[in-house]
Amino acid sequence: MHRSTDLMLILEPDADSRAVLCAIAERLGCDHVEPTGSEGLRQMLAARRPTLAVVAVDRTDTDCLELITLLAHHEARPATVLIGSNGPRVLAGVRRAAEARGLPILDVASRPLDSIDIEKMFAQRLMVAPPVPRAELEQAIAELELTLVYQPKMAIASGVVKIQGVEALVRWQHPRRGLLAPRHFLAAVEDYGLMSQLTDLVMTEAVRQAGQWRARGLQLDIIVNLSTKLVKDAGFPERLAILLREHDFPAPFLILDVTESADLEDQRLLLDVFTRLRILGVGLSLDDFGVGPSSLTGMYRMPYSEIKVDRTLIADVVREREARVVVEAIVNLAHNLGLAACAEGVETVQMLDIVRSAGFETAQGRFFSEPVPAGEVEEMVRLWPSTGLAASGCWQPANSFDFDAIIAPQHPLTLPDR
Repeated sequence: MHRSTDLMLILEPDADSRAVLCAIAERLGCDHVEPTGSEGLRQMLAARRPTLAVVAVDRTDTDCLELITLLAHHEARPATVLIGSNGPRVLAGVRRAAEARGLPILDVASRPLDSIDIEKMFAQRLMVAPPVPRAELEQAIAELELTLVYQPKMAIASGVVKIQGVEALVRWQHPRRGLLAPRHFLAAVEDYGLMSQLTDLVMTEAVRQAGQWRARGLQLDIIVNLSTKLVKDAGFPERLAILLREHDFPAPFLILDVTESADLEDQRLLLDVFTRLRILGVGLSLDDFGVGPSSLTGMYRMPYSEIKVDRTLIADVVREREARVVVEAIVNLAHNLGLAACAEGVETVQMLDIVRSAGFETAQGRFFSEPVPAGEVEEMVRLWPSTGLAASGCWQPANSFDFDAIIAPQHPLTLPDR
């Protein structure tokens, strides 16, 4: 059973689907309510904090986008599943509209609902840690309970696919709760104003580890996520310069993944910090491009060296010809601006073939590997590219299958029009 404080909103007029969803909520030990229309939803949101929501796209009594906007503006911003009978293109369009409003979308589903898949999805979402006290987070940072894992970033442009760098991702080895993923504590880090300390800790460990790899002959890029909260920390570039000098680490091998700030008041300081970082020699990658607030003006005004196309857009290229056209246009635009292009969320052979043909220089995703401890990176680099890959996300011992044959299909991929 999950916490009884979890709340599922069911905004679905179809009786059969409602019955399925209510049964799922009860099995998961999750409270559920069924607000009627936008006014009913407003009243419910004024009193409660929902964890999950299911919104019918094809309802006729209320505009679904109005409901989505209300959910997106609520402080809880529940994880949401969109359902309907409108077809995949309409559902995909509503998903984009919801994500543009800042509402986290778990998935879209067509009726009749697959209760097993939806229950698994909700169960994973509900398995979150309780709220993290500030004192515990401060102790975790001070006593180095936070650890890093590394996900490979692959060079894919040439005929030989190899590891170009690794992205450092933080985990918390909690003394009582075990290993916690970022979704369990990063929001609390930001709420408590500890993002600067956390970023400094991650940066220090990542650079130290990358320096050790270089000493053993592994010249890998090291990629670190930089929170836009640090846009107001004008001292960050100087601290980073000191760190690089202390570890004798070349700045061009460090790449910072940043998400464009939607706050226009931050733009001048953002430009100042980014410019200082680029003068230092550090690479800047515009993360999550193609969704959210990322803009074309920011793409050419800010001194980025790379764009990373968001995983949701990469996933769409497999299903929609229009998405592929947009992705190819983004890559061409990036190249014309002198920027490299990286594809995020590559999970299948089909995705890899598409992003290679679109002109991406690099790619990341579970097709290559899940994040691994530092000790496994050296072995992975040593065996690559003879190391086999599995679409399940597990890299395998050598000779598992012919990788070159997999990534160079005899027949070009043809996408359906719809």
